[in-house]
Amino acid sequence: MKPILGDITKREFLENYGLFIVAILAFGATISTFLCRKFLDKKTFKSLGLKLNKKAVRDLFFGFLLSFFMSALFFALLVGLGFIEFEGVSFQKLNFNSSFNFIQFMSVITIGSLSLMLLEHIFVGYWEELVFRGYLFQNMIEGIGLGISIVITCIIYGLIHFMNPNATILSSLIIVAFGFLRIYGYLSTKMLWLSMGMHIGWNFFQGPVFGFAASGHKKETLLNHNFLSGKDYLTGGEFGPEGSILIIPILILALIIMRWYSAKFYRI
Repeated sequence: MKPILGDITKREFLENYGLFIVAILAFGATISTFLCRKFLDKKTFKSLGLKLNKKAVRDLFFGFLLSFFMSALFFALLVGLGFIEFEGVSFQKLNFNSSFNFIQFMSVITIGSLSLMLLEHIFVGYWEELVFRGYLFQNMIEGIGLGISIVITCIIYGLIHFMNPNATILSSLIIVAFGFLRIYGYLSTKMLWLSMGMHIGWNFFQGPVFGFAASGHKKETLLNHNFLSGKDYLTGGEFGPEGSILIIPILILALIIMRWYSAKFYRI
């Protein structure tokens, strides 16, 4: 990698080139899932809930907007309760010059860097939903039934995120709840697009836009704020909103909205 990326440490690579890492993960997840679906399950890749049509576009867009609403509501709640202080907006115009440095480019918020951050979260949302709510969950249903499959996949999802930076037992339990929310997105539509849209939007809006850590990972953000409370179980602290009990009523509200959406557009 040195000839391409220069003389950087492994830690610097992981912190600054996440886009490339998740792109590889998304590619690997696609190929492995396709092969397993075709040769082991004797089913099509599309049958996981990946049919492309107008409903897919609508589900993606609705899920994306729902996550914006959730992130904005959490931000407004913390500001209103006096737990954070809004410090302003960090945004710069694109500066084109002959000496391009990727790390410097991503260290400031511009249209370009925000677009690449969104692309990174598209890859993350895609491959995690494909693997967890797609291949694993749906195959487990066929083997051990719906109820147990929901419990096991949600627990696995929470345990995996427990390995993230600044994770706590509380954050892992709340991640379990997020896992159920995404499972409901699939069960209520029999498609993965709603869950993917929510996943992409949640990571993008809570992190790069509203200035929180995204599951323990923090980069440059559009909105800047300062924590006025040291109670991480309320603010989420360095893990992000998923480490705050205040996100729980927002999750319940999101579930109600998803129920309305699926009742309006799907009859399952």
